[in-house]
Amino acid sequence: MDTGVPQEPEPQAPAAICHHMRAILDRLVTTQVVVVSAAPGSGKSSVLPRCLANAGYGPVICAQPRHLAATVASAKAGQEWASHVLFTTTRQLIDVLRGGPASLAAFRTIVVDEARDRTLCTDVLLGMVKAAVETGETPGHLKVVVCTAGGPADSLLSGFFGAPVVAFQRAVHPVEVHYSQGPMLDMVRAVVEEVVDIHRSKPPGYVLVFLPDLIRIEDAYDQLCQRALPGLAVCVVHDNLPEELMGNALNPAPGGSRKVVLATNVAETAVLVPGTAYVVDPGVLSEDPLEMVSKDAAKRRAAVAGAACPGHCHRLYMEDEYDGFEEHTVPRIRQDGGAIFKLALMLKRHAADGMPGFELLDPSVAPSLENAVGELASSGYLDKYGKLTEKGKHEAFDED
Repeated sequence: MDTGVPQEPEPQAPAAICHHMRAILDRLVTTQVVVVSAAPGSGKSSVLPRCLANAGYGPVICAQPRHLAATVASAKAGQEWASHVLFTTTRQLIDVLRGGPASLAAFRTIVVDEARDRTLCTDVLLGMVKAAVETGETPGHLKVVVCTAGGPADSLLSGFFGAPVVAFQRAVHPVEVHYSQGPMLDMVRAVVEEVVDIHRSKPPGYVLVFLPDLIRIEDAYDQLCQRALPGLAVCVVHDNLPEELMGNALNPAPGGSRKVVLATNVAETAVLVPGTAYVVDPGVLSEDPLEMVSKDAAKRRAAVAGAACPGHCHRLYMEDEYDGFEEHTVPRIRQDGGAIFKLALMLKRHAADGMPGFELLDPSVAPSLENAVGELASSGYLDKYGKLTEKGKHEAFDED
């Protein structure tokens, strides 16, 4: 299907990954795994796999946590790369790894993108990748590149794989941050008023708005369309966006209009909107229960406004509220007590815990995981052999 997403040449910005490929390739000569830490927009998702294939490390299989991101990366690369690079999702790569060495024989390199996200699927995948590297039938043949956007994940992944980190500079252009002067009482209304003010009073530049879910995106979309502002084109980006509509958000707005894109956090790093000069950030990940972004995530959102030019980030929360945010996003496995049970079921579903060489990315959760397995067995989700029962199979879905 034609997504309408334009093919992407190698980026020319100073932080572009193509200017740092020699450092990555040099590391791959002497080690199986390399961690690449680079700013959003540097080409990790779509350019890096092509560069690896060009350098003789193809075919490459590149996994994204989100289907939307995998589709966009594939569209940017173009059809001519289809035989050299397979863009897929974290879940699908887990299925490949379940098949053992024979399933990986078709690939020379695995790229795990957005490993910083630390979803349950990503944690499972990284453990399975480590097992594949350490127990492969042809040691050294399989290469792995794990990509992050910085933060604590860099050192964690480096220690987990015993791998070097190749890191690039973060922001390309300066971003001026503006805080709200009072509390945000109605998120969607605040977003709409901020977009209207930017459109009426600020110089040209696209506007990217972060919202926590599809319901708020649709509400804001309806309200902005009702305003019928001349020269403003409104579009959306979220995980369930039909492929044929992706081009609306990623292509230039028609007739020189200012484009405003209403997006979930998929637009933080996985799918970047070209031409963004203004970011509007309510700072909310979830309203039920209320969950605010971390300082690290807020900085990533702001940096999007400086990817192509000097930009502005309009934070719809007060500066003292920001001061109270967590420094870093809490990994999914540590967000609530139910996550450990979901992880246990996922491991059983994929038989990952029985793979030679499989390890948990965060070994400190091992005691909690062992307790969870015991509770699942006593509750009828596992049989006496530790296998999923029919009840367990019904609940053992992949959460990403």
